[in-house]
Amino acid sequence: MKDVHSSRSAHEQQQIKLWSDRLSQMAEEDKLEPIKGSQAYRGEQAAAISDEDLLAVFQGRPREDEHQTTKKTWRIRTTQELDDWAAAGAREEHINTSALVRKAVAEYLEHHHRTALSA
Repeated sequence: MKDVHSSRSAHEQQQIKLWSDRLSQMAEEDKLEPIKGSQAYRGEQAAAISDEDLLAVFQGRPREDEHQTTKKTWRIRTTQELDDWAAAGAREEHINTSALVRKAVAEYLEHHHRTALSA
């Protein structure tokens, strides 16, 4: 996979670093505010988002740079009720339905078929 940074000029890399440093400084000074109406905005009194929730927000589809030996696309049939329920659950967790399904399948297998992975 091509290194994204190698295609950027030294000036672009410096600009990105300066921007990143400014954002870090603003975060340290507690000057960053969530955008009201954004999917991750949960209100002024909401508990801080956990690391697990944050990873789920950005999880999306598996990344190419994880060097997976195979990639599979599942096509499944479901009821309208289960589809609606999954969509609602995904909205509550601020992730897409595919990420919710991957998370649900992984949790199910972890709890019910832990030894199957070594088979």
